[in-house]
Amino acid sequence: MPGMAFAFAAGLGLFRLLPGLSPWAVAALALLLLWLAAHRRPAAWLAGVPLGWLWALGWGAWHELPPVPDAWLRQPVRVPLVVADLPRQGREVSRFVALVEGPDGGRWRVRLSWRHAPRLRPGQRWRASLRLKPAHSFRNEGSWDYAAWLRRQGIRYIGYVRGRDGVQALPPSRCCRLARWRQGLRERLLSVQAPGPGRALLVALVLGDRSGLNTAMRQTFAHTGVSHLLAISGLHISLAGGLVTLLVSLLWRRTRLCRRVPALVAGSLAGLLAATAYALLSGMGLPAQRALLMLGAGVWLLWRRRWRAPWVVFGQVLFVVLLLQPQALDDAGLWLSFGAVAGMLAMLPHLRGRPRWQTWPLVQGAVSLALFPLLLAFDMPLAPVGLLVNLVAVPLFSLVLIPAALLASLLAWLPPGWEAPAAWVSLGLDHVWLALHWLAGLPPLAWHPAWSPTLLCLLALGTLLWLAPPGLPGRGAGLALWLAALLPLPPAIPEGGFRLDVLDVGQGLGCVVRTRHHVLMFDTGARYPSGFNLADAVDVPWLHHQGIGRLDLLILSHGDNDHAGAAGRLLAQVPAARVFSGEPPRLAVPSETCPSRYFWRWDGVLFGFIQPPEARRYRGNNSSCVLLVSGPGGRILITGDAQRRIESRLLPWLRAFHPLDLVVAGHHGSTTSSAPAFVRASGARDVVYSAGFLNRYHFPRPQVDRRWWRAGARRWRTDGCGRIEVDFFAGDGPPPRPRGLAGRKREPGADPAAPCRMTGPPASSMIR
Repeated sequence: MPGMAFAFAAGLGLFRLLPGLSPWAVAALALLLLWLAAHRRPAAWLAGVPLGWLWALGWGAWHELPPVPDAWLRQPVRVPLVVADLPRQGREVSRFVALVEGPDGGRWRVRLSWRHAPRLRPGQRWRASLRLKPAHSFRNEGSWDYAAWLRRQGIRYIGYVRGRDGVQALPPSRCCRLARWRQGLRERLLSVQAPGPGRALLVALVLGDRSGLNTAMRQTFAHTGVSHLLAISGLHISLAGGLVTLLVSLLWRRTRLCRRVPALVAGSLAGLLAATAYALLSGMGLPAQRALLMLGAGVWLLWRRRWRAPWVVFGQVLFVVLLLQPQALDDAGLWLSFGAVAGMLAMLPHLRGRPRWQTWPLVQGAVSLALFPLLLAFDMPLAPVGLLVNLVAVPLFSLVLIPAALLASLLAWLPPGWEAPAAWVSLGLDHVWLALHWLAGLPPLAWHPAWSPTLLCLLALGTLLWLAPPGLPGRGAGLALWLAALLPLPPAIPEGGFRLDVLDVGQGLGCVVRTRHHVLMFDTGARYPSGFNLADAVDVPWLHHQGIGRLDLLILSHGDNDHAGAAGRLLAQVPAARVFSGEPPRLAVPSETCPSRYFWRWDGVLFGFIQPPEARRYRGNNSSCVLLVSGPGGRILITGDAQRRIESRLLPWLRAFHPLDLVVAGHHGSTTSSAPAFVRASGARDVVYSAGFLNRYHFPRPQVDRRWWRAGARRWRTDGCGRIEVDFFAGDGPPPRPRGLAGRKREPGADPAAPCRMTGPPASSMIR
């Protein structure tokens, strides 16, 4: 059964990779394999591949999210909306999921933000002016796929409420009763008198609402490897069910009903009900649903008094989960949950005859070992110290903190005066937080290896061999594969060559130039008042994905937020040997002024600042540092937001290094840059626009794009390609050519992004 489940998962994955296959051909293949399976039982699991492909096709057609009217995406629209879930009330901006009502009776789930919003509660109805657009993710390795996460919740569009003028309150809706109940409990828990962050942790443990955790708290839990303890998943749901099962079983044995219904069966039914209540309390997310399916399968087998081998039950539950939730295939939580269970099952043969005190360390070690390749595959931080921390944290949370938090939440519903237990639990969580914060302040605990498919395959195969039944050959081979995978890789960039990566940072700029032994980053992207910043979302995850833990040079072209806003968060996690900027006084980090006409060499590649000396006298865009990189494999130019006045002073340099191979378009393709004389003098074969998806400035501007097209340049966009990579290696190979990110495939039915490479003459107005 595990083979059938994994074959079914492979079929679901193939549908995402090869959606254009003919359904009739796949159906014929499925029938053929089913016929073969009927005659040759060992090959039955092969039929799971085409069946998974066909199931994904049917599921996608049946559950396709309907689009909103086209007019809603081109202009603001005034419509009724219902607050459908727990809102996140910030100091300035509130975020919430809303049901938007159309004039023809249609309803769409959208995620909205509202600046200076009134006090929001689930079930409220408002009539307001909205600005909507399709959800879009930053498409870089290591970046979180925000759009796919929203689509798994039935959300296809995001937007914002335009001010408070003209907002009209409507009669409340009768929906969202569970959300209203959760809102009331959250308010009671947040009203307890607790000095530290324990209240936010208490709300996260009970309701699964982590909106009160700031970025520093999230990173502390990630670096110490205990983030899973705050996400209500199989551990929490199973714990609640297990405790109630134990309690009811002990009481049931003291009654006469035990003669008719065994105590364990009665306790398991009560535990399943308790787990269901906890899952509802947490909002019934996908992890909670999966945990309930697992518990339900176990209770059903217990009720029927039928024994099944653990791996058979594992395969059956995985198959049912994928059958009911095929959209969860890309969810890391699914594979982390089943990976942890697989690690436990694989360790069972190793526990026979061992003392009890060795059981928990061995099980925890097996779970950590099983999750290691999965964390790497999903670009999640690896915390080797988490193995030791979890030895203490998991029992502490499981046996003390989570039961105490649930009991304190029940008491919080009683009349005033019963808030003290919640305050005590909050105080205990404060001490836990202080201990984890101290651990996170030690020398770097997280390990970030350079990802590669070869490394992932070696780690996965080594893990399977190590967790196999006891035997020296299997363990020895697994250890050898692990050591081979963890050996440092030789540099992929030859001497005299360099690689340019233009990251997808939305409406901003972030570039990385790497030589054989050095790394330079040019700009970081933005930081927003809500606390969201591109360092945490894009820069640091991508650098760690590439195995980069230190920068030789960070250049912040000037002080504008979309270029240097995330610098503080970046340097806190990835230090830089030196920092240059065109406007040091405007930055929140120490930096030196970019010198004019200054050159240096790294690994046979020439780097130089070529902005004119008078750029120091300007403020804003014209103060931008201008970087030229030249090697035997090609030449590139990055100008930041430098405008025409600076571009005119760069013409002698452009003639000296003519022709350039690639130019990162100034000011994201604005009309203030890319003057006709500059475009002609560069002779660039390629130009890259770093612009945000459906940005309000309509960058790149059609008239700018037309200049580059007439000059014969190929035009590329980060909002369509995602991260753009170009190799400039010396030799007689083909000329350097940009490559957009191909590792992340959009889900079937997802809204298309802008084109990656723009072909033909630009239209008079960009299609939006």
